[in-house]
Amino acid sequence: MKIHEINNYRKFNIKYLGPTNYRGARVKITEPARYNNDKAKSIILSYDYKIGEMGQQALNYLIDKGFKPVARCSEYGFYTILCDNWGENFIELT
Repeated sequence: MKIHEINNYRKFNIKYLGPTNYRGARVKITEPARYNNDKAKSIILSYDYKIGEMGQQALNYLIDKGFKPVARCSEYGFYTILCDNWGENFIELT
């Protein structure tokens, strides 16, 4: 198998930010920089206790914005969701 034969997806890391004295719990979604002149993009959402799970909250947000999730993976402290949104289907994380 060659590296270019594997599908290329966009990566979104999801992390829980605990409450502070001034802010409630939050969920941070970050898309790492893809090129040397690119910058990482991120948004912070208020934690939704009704949903009760940061990964599900981030997934709901991405789907609502039009992203096409295709896979997920996890690591200690955060999730990663992979989306297939390139070319004319490219959506900015906002």
